[in-house]
Amino acid sequence: MTYAQWVCNGGAQGRIALIAPRRFALLIFICASAYGAPPAPSPIDMAQAKAAFAEAEAVSNKEGGRLWGKKLYGGLFFVDPETRAVIANEPDSDGILHAVNGVYVGTLPKEILVSNAPVEWQGKRWTMLMWPTIPTDTIDRRITFAHELFHRIQPGLGLMAPDSANLQLDTPEGRLWLQLEWRALAAALVEHGPAQSQAIRDALAFRSHRHELFAGSAQTEASLEIAEGVPEYTGTIAGEPDGDSARWRAIGKLTDPDQSITFVRSFAYTSGPPYGLLLDQRLQGWRTKLSAQSDLSVLLASTLPPHAAVSAESRAPLYGAVAIRIAEGERAQKAEAAKARYRARLVEGPTLLLPGGRKFNFSFNPSTLVSLGEANTVYPTFHATAEWGTLDVTDGVLIPTDFSRATVTAPKDTKGPHLEGPGWTLELAAGWSVVPDARAGSYTVTKK
Repeated sequence: MTYAQWVCNGGAQGRIALIAPRRFALLIFICASAYGAPPAPSPIDMAQAKAAFAEAEAVSNKEGGRLWGKKLYGGLFFVDPETRAVIANEPDSDGILHAVNGVYVGTLPKEILVSNAPVEWQGKRWTMLMWPTIPTDTIDRRITFAHELFHRIQPGLGLMAPDSANLQLDTPEGRLWLQLEWRALAAALVEHGPAQSQAIRDALAFRSHRHELFAGSAQTEASLEIAEGVPEYTGTIAGEPDGDSARWRAIGKLTDPDQSITFVRSFAYTSGPPYGLLLDQRLQGWRTKLSAQSDLSVLLASTLPPHAAVSAESRAPLYGAVAIRIAEGERAQKAEAAKARYRARLVEGPTLLLPGGRKFNFSFNPSTLVSLGEANTVYPTFHATAEWGTLDVTDGVLIPTDFSRATVTAPKDTKGPHLEGPGWTLELAAGWSVVPDARAGSYTVTKK
C-alpha cells in the first residue's frame, strides 16, 4: 500500500494534524485524483440512522412474532426525498449500496417513488421511510416503525386488500355515523361483560346504518381496514409498552379525532386498533383466520350472544349525536368553499389530463383529500411517476377512484419537457408530448 493509499484510507488519523497546510492540501489532491473525489456528506445523519435501526429492531424483538408468526424487522432503508440518498440496514443484491460503518449507503434509483411505503427493489421487499419525517415522539415513532415494517410482511400473510377510497366519509352523514361508531368502540374498550357487549352492538348498529345510507361502503371500508387498519393495530400493539397503554391510546384516538382532516382514507388508522384489541379479548385465534376479504366488524359481531336488534337512531343520542351533527354542519359549510374552488379549476376550467396505467406510481397525504363526488377526489399534494414522466402537485390534482388518470389545471406553456401550471410541475419523459384536447384550452399528455 502506498503512502497516499494509506492516508486516503484513514491510516494517518493520528498524524494529519502534524502535516503542514500545503502538504495536507497535496495529500487531499492525491486522494481525490487517484481514488475519486470524496463522496458528498449524506443529508441523513449516520449515527441517528443507526440508532433508528436499533430502535426498530428492538420494537420487533419485543413483539417477537407473537401476532403474526413472523418477525417484523427486515430490510429497511431511510431515504432523503431531495437527494435520494439512502442508508439501509442490509445490502442490496447488485451492490448499489456499499458498506460504511455497519450500514449500507447509496442513492435510490430514479424509477423508484420515494414515500413511506414498502417497495420491491433488488429482488426483495423493503420498508422505505422518508428522512427526516420520522416522528420525534418516542411512542409515535415506534408505532410508525412497527406499522411500516408490517407492510413488508403483509403479502406473505395474504392480507393485501385493495386500498379503497371511501368518499362517503367526507359527507356530514358519513362522518356522523363513523364518529358514533368510534365512540361506541371506545365505550367497549372501557367496559366489560354485558356492558361491553352492548357497546359493541351499538357500534355495529351505527356502522350498519352508515352502510345502508351509502351503497357499497361496507366492502370498501372493510378492505381499507385490512390494508391499513391491521398494520396500525400491529403498530399500536408493538409500539406501546404494554396492552393497557395500547388500549388507552386507541380510546383517545376514538374519542378525540382530528376534526380538521378528512376520514376518506385516514379512518382505518383509527378503526383498526380497537377492532383488533376487542377481537384479542373476545375471539381467540382470530388473526390466523384473517384474509384480505375479511371484515373486522363481522368477526367482532360473531362474538356477541343472541340479542334483539339495536336501533341506531334511538341509541345515537346516548353518544352525543346532536353535538356531532352541529359540528359537522359547520365543517361542511367551510369545506364547500374549497370544493367550489377545486371544481372551478379542475372540472369546469381548462385542464391537462395525464393517463394512469400500470406504471402509475404515486404518494400522497391521506388526511387532506377532498371529495368532489361522482367517484372523484382532489389530492391537494401528490407526487407521481409514470411512463410520461414525473408530476409534483402542491395545490390539487383530480383523481378518480380507479386511478385511471390525473387532471391538473392547464399549463402556462406546452413547449419543452418542463411544464408547469398553478400548483404543479411536470417533467415530461422522452417520447411524450402535450396535445390539445377536445375542450378549448385543455390538453392531454400522449405518446408521440
